[in-house]
Formats: sequence, C-alpha cells, structure tokens
Amino acid sequence: MSVYSKKDLMKIAIEEHLKCTEYPRVGSVISKDGLILSTGYRGEKQGVHAERVAIEKLNKEQLFNSTLFTTLEPCIRLQNEQIIESCTDLIIKSRISEVIIGVLDPNGTIYSQGYRTLLENKIKVDFFDRTLRKAVEEETFEYGVIEKIAGNGKRRVPVVNSGISIDIQFSEDDHREINFKWSTLQSQHGIVDLLSSNGAVRIASGAKNFQDITDPMVFRFQSHYARMKKDMIAIIKPEGSTFCVLIKLLELYEKDILFQWELRNDR
Repeated sequence: MSVYSKKDLMKIAIEEHLKCTEYPRVGSVISKDGLILSTGYRGEKQGVHAERVAIEKLNKEQLFNSTLFTTLEPCIRLQNEQIIESCTDLIIKSRISEVIIGVLDPNGTIYSQGYRTLLENKIKVDFFDRTLRKAVEEETFEYGVIEKIAGNGKRRVPVVNSGISIDIQFSEDDHREINFKWSTLQSQHGIVDLLSSNGAVRIASGAKNFQDITDPMVFRFQSHYARMKKDMIAIIKPEGSTFCVLIKLLELYEKDILFQWELRNDR
C-alpha cells in the first residue's frame, strides 16, 4: 500500500471534490500513518456530505486516531431540532484526532464555527497550504469567494464582523482596480451598506437592470456609501479612475448577500 505525505493527501481530497457535480464542491480523505482508509465527495451518495460519506465507509477502530482531510470546513448544527447530525458532531463522535481543512466556509452562518467546535473538543485542526487553498477556493463555490476579482460576475459573500473588502480588477490582463466594502448587514431590515472612497458612490435611481444605464455618470448625489436594498443598483467610480463598477444587490440572507456587478470603461 502507498504511503502519502500530508500534501499528497490534500491533493487527493481536491481530486475528490472535483468529482462533484453540484456546489459547493467538497472532497474528503481519511488516513492513518499516511495510508488512505477511505475517500468521499459531496453527491457520491445523494444528499450526503463528503465527510459523512468517507466516515461511514469505516468502522470505529479504523476511525480512532485517524486524520480527516476535507476541502471545506465541516458543517455545524444550525437548529436544535435538526434530525441529521452535523459533520462536526459526527467527526467528534468518531474519535478522529485531526482535521485538515481546505477553506473555511464563507457562509456567514457557519464561518469558523466548525473550526472552533473541533478545537473546543480537543481535536487538532490544521489547514491546506496556501497554494492548494487557492485552488480549492477557485473550484469549490458556484459564485466563488472573493476578496480580489477580475471582470464581470456574480458572487455570494459573507458580511460578518466588520464586513468584507473587495478589490475589482478590470480584467486578468488589465490591472486597473477599484476597491469597495460591504458592511453593516441588517437582514431583518433588508439593508446593507456599500462603501467606497469619498464621492465615489452613486445610486442609479429608477434603473432596474444594467442595460437601463447608458451613461453611469448621469446619476447625481455622490457619496462615500449607499444603503442598499434588494434590486437596487449603485455605481462606484473613485476620483481619477478610468472605469466604473455597476453593482446590483440580488439577495440578502442572515449573514450573507448575493450581488452582481458589471465593469464599464469611462466614456
């Protein structure tokens, strides 16, 4: 039997998550002393998470003191009446001794809580190396996880604690950038704040779609922020910038938002 290094096992977990046909993609490997005991990926068994798939292939003796590699932070119990136990609870019960995580779940309801719960239960936690984490982030989520992006797109991002700051680059080959930040999500009121530099933000009042906006600079009353509601469109163009960003807020969740953006060269 082949003996694998930790980095090899990280790569094998990524190979598993690439087998997924639905998002988020998640792959898992369970090993002991460098030997692979089992693998699993989300969707291998319908409706079953990757960690559970891999765990349920083994007995208690095999699981004891083993190491679980998973490309995404294990899920947590979200409701007391939840029928199926979370992957975090299952890992703890299985007496796995170490969990190596690809990326923390960007879902604001879960973010860092699986990681924290494992540590609180005396399970050692480590992470994939930086190069492999980047590969995981690029392939795991339907909309991706962003702090630095290029071109047009759509993303779901968490807005927790002090919010999330994002750099948008015009294209992969064009390194012009605009920075903005989502902050102060109040899901109960259906609002979230979009911030940029002083005078950079305008509300596209009356516009319902990007194609309705023929000249973004026609809109008045520039500010450093916009209080956004669902379906609102804002325009960001800092002083001196040679392009602008059109941003539409598509959905608000308890700790996350979904937004779409389009870049336009200044006319």
